Amino acid sequence: MKKMLFALLALVGSFSVVSAAATVLNDNATVIALEDEKMQIKPEELPEAVKAALNSEDYTGWQISAAYKYADKDVYEVELKNGEEVATVKFDKDGQRVEE
Repeated sequence: MKKMLFALLALVGSFSVVSAAATVLNDNATVIALEDEKMQIKPEELPEAVKAALNSEDYTGWQISAAYKYADKDVYEVELKNGEEVATVKFDKDGQRVEE
């Protein structure tokens, strides 16, 4: 009887470990999928309308530190830096700001 109880507990315990590992793998897959939906591009690859928006008075003093394009839509994410300040702004292909 003790052996059966021990075997049952071992089986339940191993199932819990496998289930937890599967959950972690699924969460990691979700993170990877989110990271894959945008890819880094060079600032000079931004559409002219986005560049024009970034050259407007609203962004005076800000420098582009990174730029990304979303794979499934015409949305561009731009990371900006002004001294110690950092900001992330999204634009559509026409240079219009996209609110999150």
